[in-house]
Amino acid sequence: MKLPFPRKRWTLQEKQQFKNLTKIDLIKLLDKDERWNFKGVKGNKYTYRNPQIKPPYDYLTIHYHREGFRNIGLLLDILDHWCCTRDDLKRWGVIK
Repeated sequence: MKLPFPRKRWTLQEKQQFKNLTKIDLIKLLDKDERWNFKGVKGNKYTYRNPQIKPPYDYLTIHYHREGFRNIGLLLDILDHWCCTRDDLKRWGVIK
């Protein structure tokens, strides 16, 4: 399935810094991003919507818990879907 957002190429150093991100950290970062609007919580799922992206890809849901990502591929897919840039992540202090 072809997705409407481009895949990003992250350096090994960036991936190592992503490794420490938890899902709570992602929720806090999405709250800072003005492109994504918080829609609500259902159970432990935090849902955000980006009106600039065409449906059905305009929603992003993060399951709230303190645990980090066991699969770095899932985190990279979320970052691709989120459409954040290196500059965004540097500005928020996620990467150096």
